[in-house]
Amino acid sequence: RGELEITDLNRRYLERGLHMTRLLGHLSGENAPDGALDMLLEIGDSVMTHRRRYAVATARLTVTDLLALDQLNPRSIFYQLNEIKTEVELLPNATVNGQYSPFYREVLRLYNTLSLMTPEAMTPEVYSRLESDMENLSDLLAKTYISI
Repeated sequence: RGELEITDLNRRYLERGLHMTRLLGHLSGENAPDGALDMLLEIGDSVMTHRRRYAVATARLTVTDLLALDQLNPRSIFYQLNEIKTEVELLPNATVNGQYSPFYREVLRLYNTLSLMTPEAMTPEVYSRLESDMENLSDLLAKTYISI
């Protein structure tokens, strides 16, 4: 694949991950409106997966596990970061003289941070920080690969 195609894919993965981060941050907290968790599953196109995987009613922890931390769910935040990590390895200058580029380093930091999280640890504050980090990652992608 070409650099432009890979960069475009990374941008799309970032947009999807950022969108899900914002939704989970606003709709999975204690003050979320009634039906918010079911709405998250609908938006995340994961209703059937949730029913098949969890033999319980929709709950904050199961929705968080599926839409934030599931490495196999193509709608989850972690899945998006994994795809970005895979794609960035194909970009030129991902490493220079054995050093990771700033973009690659930040991707790895976010990936590793999220890979160690549990559903219980995913609070509105964590989502807010992750949202900010992903916005910064988007800016870094633009600065690094989409120069005008």
